[in-house]
Amino acid sequence: MLGRAKELRQEFAATAAQVDQSGAAPFDNLKRLQESGIARLSVPPKWGGHASDDSTSSDLDILSEVLVELSAGESSTAQIWSIHTIVARLVFSSQLEVDADLQEQLAADVLAGRVRLSNASAEGGAKRGGFATTATRKGDHFIIDGTKIFATGSEGSDYAIVPAISDGVPGGGMAYFLIPLDTEGVRQHHDWDNMGQRATGSGTITFEQVAVPARNHLAIKGGVESMFGPTSAFGLVFQTGINSVILGMGLGALDVTCEFVREFARPNLPTIDSAAEDPINQWHAGRLSAQLAAARALLRESTQAIWAFERDGGERGPVSVHMMRSKYAINEAVLESTGQLHRLAGGRATGNKYRLDRFWRNARTLTVHDSIDAKLQQIGAFEISGTAPPPTIIS
Repeated sequence: MLGRAKELRQEFAATAAQVDQSGAAPFDNLKRLQESGIARLSVPPKWGGHASDDSTSSDLDILSEVLVELSAGESSTAQIWSIHTIVARLVFSSQLEVDADLQEQLAADVLAGRVRLSNASAEGGAKRGGFATTATRKGDHFIIDGTKIFATGSEGSDYAIVPAISDGVPGGGMAYFLIPLDTEGVRQHHDWDNMGQRATGSGTITFEQVAVPARNHLAIKGGVESMFGPTSAFGLVFQTGINSVILGMGLGALDVTCEFVREFARPNLPTIDSAAEDPINQWHAGRLSAQLAAARALLRESTQAIWAFERDGGERGPVSVHMMRSKYAINEAVLESTGQLHRLAGGRATGNKYRLDRFWRNARTLTVHDSIDAKLQQIGAFEISGTAPPPTIIS
């Protein structure tokens, strides 16, 4: 799997500028991903996949490495694939109550490339994590009403997983619904027009009196507290997907920087024969390489800790802190790598035909997915007083 991802990294890099320029969903890349067999990481072995088991963090170390490689080639593709895989892991996990026939059908469709999954969770309310979308039981269906933003991967996707406040849950709590995006009443606004991750299709979706079969109601076993409580790894897995995609952006930027230094840039001083032999360029490349390598090492440690936590149990707090440390290290290293690209690559690298500013635009866009400052505060509270970060989808 990792070898195939490394090959796709080079293939995707060759067309990444065009993907960024058009902003259209990278369907060719997604097709190549499906053909590569990497989709088998999304499905447990009892349905023909290559995941070790049905936990959400199964083989997280391998999945993370694959996402890093894909993102170094083309980061919108990697983010879409990350969402698809993590949603699949959730649907096939024991964390939700999912009809066995639906799981079997989805597994076959995912493996055959007939289905791609997306996420429509976030809402635009004043408070993060609040939900106004409702699901009302009506006979053998639920009626969904609400608006979701940042619906990554929805362009061309077949299903979205949608959390809603449901009267099918005691006390009107949250449940997930798997909604076919061609259902009447589903409207994709195609309004994603942000500076980075332009091809992720992370726009707005409205659900207006959308009828969803009752079997697509995916209740959370043990209630929402179990999903985002002290025994759940799902938030950690979700964050790992984002962290892996961000890290890949920095590695891709370093690849391009070194290529331009070798092929196009001129040395900083006239006494030096080539930019590749310029000690200033070598010093900066070494610095960026070390920062990215350190961030990658922390990410690898974090993925191992998350999988061990879900598999063996233990305290969630230290695992969450480990993930947050890796996120901070990744963000800093990647923003530095992408931000210094033109400084080393030279004037020719600013040509619009190369669109090398995409690396910083992509990194800056995804690194504000959630507050790194909040994570630093939570790390500090843990260090000073042993206070564990609150279990959420982002911690």
